[in-house]
Amino acid sequence: MENTLNRLFGRLDRKFLLIVILLIESVLPGFAEGFFSIDPVTYWNHSPHDNFGVWTFSFDKPNRRWVGAFHPCLEVGVTVGEDTRADQLIAKAYFFDLQNKIIATQLPSKSGTNALPTLPSPMYDTPVLLPKGKITRLAFEVPEKIRSLPWKAVVVFGDKNEAKSSFYPTNENDYFVDYPEKALVYDHTAKNVVRKPAMDPLITDVVKTANPKLPQLTLFLRPPKGITDAKDVKGVLAICILGGSIEDVKRDLTKEEMTGDYAGLFSFANKNKLAILAWASHGTWNASKNYDDLQEANEKAMDKAFDVVADTWEQGVKELCDKYGLPNHDFLLWGVCGSAQSAHRLCMRKPDYFLAIDIHIPGSFDRPRPEASKVLWCLSTGELYGGYERSLRFVKDCRKLGYPMVYKALQGVGHGGNNVSSDLCFAFFDYALTLKDSRDAYDKKMADSFSKPVSPTATPTPWPDSFQHPPYYGDMVNQEMFPAKDANMIPAGFKIPLPTAQIASIWDRTR
Repeated sequence: MENTLNRLFGRLDRKFLLIVILLIESVLPGFAEGFFSIDPVTYWNHSPHDNFGVWTFSFDKPNRRWVGAFHPCLEVGVTVGEDTRADQLIAKAYFFDLQNKIIATQLPSKSGTNALPTLPSPMYDTPVLLPKGKITRLAFEVPEKIRSLPWKAVVVFGDKNEAKSSFYPTNENDYFVDYPEKALVYDHTAKNVVRKPAMDPLITDVVKTANPKLPQLTLFLRPPKGITDAKDVKGVLAICILGGSIEDVKRDLTKEEMTGDYAGLFSFANKNKLAILAWASHGTWNASKNYDDLQEANEKAMDKAFDVVADTWEQGVKELCDKYGLPNHDFLLWGVCGSAQSAHRLCMRKPDYFLAIDIHIPGSFDRPRPEASKVLWCLSTGELYGGYERSLRFVKDCRKLGYPMVYKALQGVGHGGNNVSSDLCFAFFDYALTLKDSRDAYDKKMADSFSKPVSPTATPTPWPDSFQHPPYYGDMVNQEMFPAKDANMIPAGFKIPLPTAQIASIWDRTR
């Protein structure tokens, strides 16, 4: 508001100005400060006291040191009402001659603080993300061709819906000059624009827990490549990352693509416009024993400890989904080894969030819960791995509850994987994404109070039709595959449905 009146009337006495502002805002609420604000422009023809500005650096070989050269520039502080990506904004400086003709236009220049005599500091034109309520300093270099001429300038900051301006010299205003955004700047009508916080390339959210062994859980959110607005996100790929420090996990998540067991996950997410939700796994269970190997008291204690972790995870996910407007269900969930142990325990407790889960070589398993039969399951392990027998017992118990599950034991493989496990994962996730509408319909049906099971003693069947009538079946012990018409060749306890021809083709491979 103060900037607006200064533009119109020049510099006013501050006490008088505040009275005018209060009067205007009481009768014209549209004049109130909007989403954007901009400070008065400062012109620097030499380095300011904190050395912020436009710099170029060169290395003085004879003296073996870096030398910085300051460039005359305009500095302005800008503020946004919510976290906003810079590539969604307008930020320009227009330079005028004394006849009010535009003689140069500048976008924000690479700027920063000269940190010499050490190595030069990196220079940036704008941060990727402008944080809510914090002043961001922008600098616009005065073009060399006009430095010897008399000039004045207006800096514009905003977006397509709203903009603010600031004039230099500050004792004048931009009323008598024309520039492309002027009508937008002077449009003071209130705009009811709904702006969700923009997505940082990597968002970190720390959630406190009530578990002293794991006092906090750090969640990371990475949007799909090229997407800055959450409304364009089609879903979520949740990745439980194996161990490591928070900094290690954060560093891995900034890579173009992770390697090893994680190879291809980022590309799959980008291709399907899925945001990546990631966190590090932490064990609160016995990694060498199944639920049926534990004494009842021990099992209950471990269940209770992980319940706290799962509730904390849910709290953090709700906050992130609400804040950024992300989908809050139909997640894909992935884990390997210890993180697979963590992921499937989470899925048992919070199945409403997950459409499908793919886990590879988990060494121990939680007790299957009926409510997790709504999730599509893919489990792979190695025949030579110590957890193989435990995985067979887990699959048997899941089948009793009607879990839609694909299971594959890799031949000749121990605690590791090969192309079969990774290709099976992506084919399974592709298949799962085609069932999002069916899963939503199934959830709605089950939520209907009139929907009752036919018989409480009957063995449930998996809800997807492609699991009830698959084109192929696999013999999970003898590693043979048969078309559905020959499924009677497989012993009943060994029979695994393979819901698509592509999944069946991969399942039947040995490597």
